[in-house]
Amino acid sequence: MSVNVRQPIAPVRWLMTLALVTLSLACLGTGRAQGQAADQTADRQAQRLLAARCSVCHSTDLIEQQRLPRDRWEATVSKMVHWGARLDEAEEAMLTAYLAKYLHSEAGPVAALPAASPSGREPGSMPTPGGVAARGAALYQQNCLACHGEAGRGGVGPKLAHNPILTEPARFRTTVNQGRGAMPPWASVLNGQDIADIHAWLTTLEDERP
Repeated sequence: MSVNVRQPIAPVRWLMTLALVTLSLACLGTGRAQGQAADQTADRQAQRLLAARCSVCHSTDLIEQQRLPRDRWEATVSKMVHWGARLDEAEEAMLTAYLAKYLHSEAGPVAALPAASPSGREPGSMPTPGGVAARGAALYQQNCLACHGEAGRGGVGPKLAHNPILTEPARFRTTVNQGRGAMPPWASVLNGQDIADIHAWLTTLEDERP
């Protein structure tokens, strides 16, 4: 006479099942972490755009007081671009998404916008001594030209070509970081290396005399 005895689940099958569950949870956690990192990167880029493109004409406090739905932010940013704000399509979309995310009707009296690091640097990064003039030329075009004019000849802001402040790199860096007069602080937009590169390029400019 034979007796059928029900066998328990084989240890190998149990271990494989546990491994699959663990792997699925790990992938889910990794996906969430990657998504959060991407959101933080987009927020930092939008903050830089806000400082570089918007605070030239509007104070950051004034912008942060607005409570608009997404369609109103889209219309507002589009209008700023039409009036001359230097934003390409991708930057316009990024800035609009950022403003709609943090400055909406349910944001409360004061929006807690994510703050950039005080130095404007990514965590752990350090400014490289000296400056690279070629890189500084591109940074100037992107961030400084609107106020200081082509080749540093001046405009809304003072002339920078052969400006005495260029002989004092530390004071130049402090002025850019902290702002002065109508010029807003740029510490959340330009890091130490960026400022050194812009300074290096400005020192290569020739003073055009009449």
